[in-house]
Amino acid sequence: MANDYDSQLIESVVVRRNRLTSALLYGGNPNQRRWMDSLRLFLFSIALAALIAAICVGYSFVSNLLGEQRQKQQERSASAWVQVHEDPQHGALPLENLRPGA
Repeated sequence: MANDYDSQLIESVVVRRNRLTSALLYGGNPNQRRWMDSLRLFLFSIALAALIAAICVGYSFVSNLLGEQRQKQQERSASAWVQVHEDPQHGALPLENLRPGA
């Protein structure tokens, strides 16, 4: 009989300690706790969606910027090629004269 009373007392102390710990961490009202958990999850989802959108916009911006730089570099190299292969007296040389062995 004493063992039943002791185990019952220990169990009630454990339950009370768990209730006090959860009340201290999350507040005393379980309905408010559920509502706050849902709100926290919703706000976390919104923040995660904003982060994903920002990553997509950043990737798009960087890839567009690199594409523009690549295009400008190709234009510069093409204009430099024309300037190198111009004949000072007659202007641009025909393409047949630019091939090696021609």
